Amino acid sequence: MSTTRQKVETPFGDYEPQIASHDELARAASIMGDTVEAIARINHDQWAAERIAQGWRYGTQRDDSRKLHPGLIPYDRLTEEEKRIDVEGAKAIVAELIRLEILHT
Repeated sequence: MSTTRQKVETPFGDYEPQIASHDELARAASIMGDTVEAIARINHDQWAAERIAQGWRYGTQRDDSRKLHPGLIPYDRLTEEEKRIDVEGAKAIVAELIRLEILHT
């Protein structure tokens, strides 16, 4: 995950996504350990539940027009690369909680 900040113009003004730094993500992972993995699993299940509710089904190849997606499988069956995406998102959530001092370390 890149932490380089860039802006995009929108009808609502400039939007600059707030992304945790590499150090903040590393700290989040070291502080929360297995919790980061649990959050990643929950995020995947939430994503999958939303897609299934929208009529998506499992397919070996992604096909948006037919609503088929190969990621509609249990978290444990994802490739390490697919899991990494979920884990990076979980670390970002934990880093933000630490930044907001919701999690006291």
